[in-house]
Amino acid sequence: MSDSTKRITKATFFVIVATILSKLFGFLREVVLGAFYGTSYKLDSLIAAQLLPGVFFASILASFSTTFIPIYNEILVKENKEKASRFTSKSLFLIVIAALVVAVIGSIFSPFIVETIFRGFDRSTKQLTWQLMRITFFYIIFLGANYILQGFLQSNENFVVPVLVGLPFNVIIIFSAFLKKEFDIYGVAVAFVLGYFSMVFFQVPFAVKKGFKFKLDFNLRDPYINKLFKLVLPVFIGSSVMSLNSFVDRYLASFLPEGSISALNFADKLNGVVYGIFSSSISAVIYPYLSRFFSSEKKEEFKKYLVLSINSLILIMVPITAIVLVLSREIVQFVYERGAFDSRSTYLTSGAFMFFSLGYLGYAVREILSRTFYSIQDTLTPMKNGIFVVAINVILNIVLVKFLKHRGLALGTSIVAYVSVFLLMRSLFKKIGKIELKSSLVVFIKALFASFVMAISIIFAKNLIQVKTPVTFITKVINISIWGFCGVISYITVIYLLKIKEAQWVLENSKKVLKKVRGLAAK
Repeated sequence: MSDSTKRITKATFFVIVATILSKLFGFLREVVLGAFYGTSYKLDSLIAAQLLPGVFFASILASFSTTFIPIYNEILVKENKEKASRFTSKSLFLIVIAALVVAVIGSIFSPFIVETIFRGFDRSTKQLTWQLMRITFFYIIFLGANYILQGFLQSNENFVVPVLVGLPFNVIIIFSAFLKKEFDIYGVAVAFVLGYFSMVFFQVPFAVKKGFKFKLDFNLRDPYINKLFKLVLPVFIGSSVMSLNSFVDRYLASFLPEGSISALNFADKLNGVVYGIFSSSISAVIYPYLSRFFSSEKKEEFKKYLVLSINSLILIMVPITAIVLVLSREIVQFVYERGAFDSRSTYLTSGAFMFFSLGYLGYAVREILSRTFYSIQDTLTPMKNGIFVVAINVILNIVLVKFLKHRGLALGTSIVAYVSVFLLMRSLFKKIGKIELKSSLVVFIKALFASFVMAISIIFAKNLIQVKTPVTFITKVINISIWGFCGVISYITVIYLLKIKEAQWVLENSKKVLKKVRGLAAK
C-alpha cells in the first residue's frame, strides 16, 4: 500500500469519526429546535429566512473554497508555501469584503425579497420572515472566511478541524433555543450569526500553526487571484442554479398544508447526517489529493483514487438507503418526536426522508465527480451539468408534487442526482480518457444483493424482537440498535462472503488505524 493510500485511509477514518461527532451535535440542534418549535410557522419563517443567505449565497461562497484548493495546491507544487500563504490572505480579504457588501444590501431589501419569493405565506409569516432575514444575512461574512480557512487547512492535510467547527456552532444554537421565553425565534437567528463567527475563531490557531500569516495586500494583480475568479465564475453560476432546487422545493411546499416546509427541512437535515458523514468525509479527503495528483501530472494515480472513492461510496451508501427505506418512520420518531413534534410531524417528515434516501448514492457520487472536475481546474462542465439537471428537477417537482405532495419534491431531487452522475461521468471520459468502471459495477451488484439480505434481516428482526412497553427514549434506542445491528451484521457477512476487494481493504486498514488509536490511548 502506497504512502498516499495510507495517509488517505487514516485521514478518512478520523474525518468520519469527527464528522459523526459534529453531525450528532447538529442533529441534537435540530431535535432541540423541533422540540421547542415543532413544524410551526415560526420555524418555517426561520428556515425561509436562511434560504437566500444560507443556501444561495453560502453556495457561492463555498464555490470560492472549491476553486481555492486546486489553485493553492498548484502554487505549492510550482512555487512555494510562502506564496501560497499570500494567496490565502488575498482570497480571505476579498471574500470577507464582498460578503459584507452583500449582507448590508440583502438586509435592507429583505422585505422585498420575502414578498417576491414566499408569496404562499400569510401576512404575519411574511413579516416574521423578513425580520429574521435581516439578521441572518450577516452570517455570510463569517461563512466566507470559514470556507477559505477550511480550504487552507484541508490543503495542508488537516482534515479534522474543518469538521469539528460544527461543535461550537451547534452548541451556541442549542443554547439559544432554551432562551425561547426571553428572545423567542429572534434569539435563534442571532445565534446562527454568532455560531458562524465561532467557526472562524476556532480555525484560526490551527491555520497559523500550518504556516498561515495574514498580510493585508491591496495589490490584486496576481495571476493566481485572476485564475481564482476566472474559475469561480462557472462555479458561482452552477451553485446559484443548483440552489434553485431548494428554492423551488420550498416555494412549492409553501402552497401545501402547514408544516410541509419544516418537514422537508427536517428530512433534509436527517439526510445530511445519514449520507453526509461518509460522502462528505471521503470527498473532503480525496479532493486535495486529486488536485495535487493533477498538478504533478500523475494521471494513473488520479484515476485509481477516483475509482476507489466511488467503490467505497457504493459499499456505504447502498446499505444506508436500504436501512432508511425499512426504518424511516422509526428513525424520525426516535430522533424528532417529542414536544411540539407530534405524530403528524413524524408522518410528514418520514415520507420525505424515505424518498430523499433513494438518491443517497447519486448525491455522493455526484459530489465526488464534481470535485474531480474542479481538481483538474474545469469548472465549466459541472456548471453546464447543473443548469441542465435543475431544469429537469423543476419539471419533475411540478409534476410529482401533484401526486405525492412534499414527498414528490424529495423524489424529484433523488432522480436528478442519478441523471447528473451519468452526464458528469460521460463528460469526464472525454476529458481525461476512459476510466475502468467494471469493478464499480461488480461492487454495486454485490452491494445491492447484500443490502437486500440486510433489509430482509431487519424486517424479520422487527417482527421477532421488539421492546414494546413502556414506549420511552430508551426502548426506542434498544429497538433501533437491535434491528440495525442485525442488519449490519448480515450485510458485512454477505459482503465478506462475496469477497469484495474494497471492503476487505477497508476492514484491514480500519483495524490497523484502530490498533494505533488504542496504542496512543494506552500511552
